[in-house]
Amino acid sequence: MHLKHQTDGTKQRAHEVDRLGGVARAGDAPIGVSPVGVGDMKLTDLKTGATARVVSVVPAEGATALGLERRLAELGFLPGEAVRVVARGLLAREPIAVRIGTGTFALRLFEAACIRVCPEQTPAV
Repeated sequence: MHLKHQTDGTKQRAHEVDRLGGVARAGDAPIGVSPVGVGDMKLTDLKTGATARVVSVVPAEGATALGLERRLAELGFLPGEAVRVVARGLLAREPIAVRIGTGTFALRLFEAACIRVCPEQTPAV
């Protein structure tokens, strides 16, 4: 597992997810993060520029779910991590550029749809 550019907390959670078979579940989320189904949405539904917290990585039906979940966990998409949609492809399609931690990643829509997030409220100025 390549974790060179991740923080110690992210590395520790990635190792825990790997130990559990590569699956990050809503129950793994830290206190203060909503469980799946309570105010959460797919990452693909998050507006450009909006910030949210990862709730879980839910496998897409059909594909090699375990491999995809493990790959997303290695990139840092773990419960409790802050994520922001930076940009979208032409006509708001693929790819979707997201920032998590200090990294920016381009995800295909089916990959981003596997990531459940809870939007963060922006403070009124």
